[in-house]
Amino acid sequence: MSVETSCNLHIGDGLTTNVEETSASITIDNTISAEAAVKFNADYASAELGVSAKTGTIVEVEAGLIDNNIVVAASYSDTTEVHATVGCEVGIEGVGIGGSVDAYAKTGNEGSISMSVGQNGVSVGAEGSIGNCVGVDGSETIHLREASATVGAGVSIGEHLEAGGSGEATFKNGVATVGVTGEVAAIVGIDVDVSVSIDTNQIRKDSEKVANETVKVSNTVANETVKVSNTIANETKNITKSVDNGLKKMGKGIKKLFR
Repeated sequence: MSVETSCNLHIGDGLTTNVEETSASITIDNTISAEAAVKFNADYASAELGVSAKTGTIVEVEAGLIDNNIVVAASYSDTTEVHATVGCEVGIEGVGIGGSVDAYAKTGNEGSISMSVGQNGVSVGAEGSIGNCVGVDGSETIHLREASATVGAGVSIGEHLEAGGSGEATFKNGVATVGVTGEVAAIVGIDVDVSVSIDTNQIRKDSEKVANETVKVSNTVANETVKVSNTIANETKNITKSVDNGLKKMGKGIKKLFR
């Protein structure tokens, strides 16, 4: 078993801009944040514990053409919050299960909106919250070789208002994902997320294996059929020769009788 530790301190650097050939972004970061984590790794399992804290204001705006997708996103956050997280995962040979829990306390205002439309599908979402709250969010993911499914739920309590939702239907690098999220909160908040991904690459690989095995079986059947046909043909020739020889002998015998 191995143990990994990390600790980070972030102090916002004010206004930053980034302009590229097909996209641009602006960030105003006046936040201070810190986080620490410990991760345990075994042969087929891992677990991670972490804590984090953040205070201050951050505004981010991004727009452009990214990977042939039109992307527009904007977010605003002026909060003070503390998080404690626990996560674990167990898996072997492409099959596994993982889960995480996030307990938090937060005060302040925040909101975001995002949209992506292009060759990979459509994804749209928006959310916002005002006030003070404490809560717990949890999620669980099941991985198979060809597909994965993630479900999540959360509850929050406090003097706050919160609303949001998103939906996506995307196809990227051979993985098709359909997901929806919805949340409504007033004093007591409820949050439910569901997402399912299917790896068509693995399905294609498995289909190719089946096709190859089918060809092998077909070739084997064809070869055995040829062998059986040849055997039948040879035996038929032998039987025909035997019958012909027998008839010839019988003819000779009949001739001797009439001499």
